[in-house]
Amino acid sequence: MILNNRRIIFIDYSTEKNWEKDLPKNNWLCILVDNDRPRQYVDEVISKIIENDVCWVLTVGQSCELTHDLIDEEIVFRQIDIDNLYLPKHDIMTTWHKNFDEGIWFGIFAANDEDVQIDKVVILDMTAGEEEQRITKLIDGFKADVHKNNPS
Repeated sequence: MILNNRRIIFIDYSTEKNWEKDLPKNNWLCILVDNDRPRQYVDEVISKIIENDVCWVLTVGQSCELTHDLIDEEIVFRQIDIDNLYLPKHDIMTTWHKNFDEGIWFGIFAANDEDVQIDKVVILDMTAGEEEQRITKLIDGFKADVHKNNPS
């Protein structure tokens, strides 16, 4: 599905499947949905999205502020570590949004990067499907609003 000239990709995080194979390799923003997943899983996701050149990570869900802080910590650690851990050539922008619906909207319609033309939005759901219906309903509503305002 395309919204705001961005391809919307939904990925359901699971330790039982190779979810990272569906991550884009460039020009993408990640909406990370987390309702208090254990730290080791969040760390795995953070590492893999950085290694796939994410340009913006936006967090929503019950632990959005903590998850945001963990992402920022990992970026800073990679910047100062002597082992030269991977970071993209561009800066990674990070934000957290307590208001779930506004966060999803912001990631699709408002988030922009000066250095990277965002053309893909990955909604990475770490809630074991708890938020999937809510996300689907939001996106369907956004799609209906866009169609209503631009009926062509």
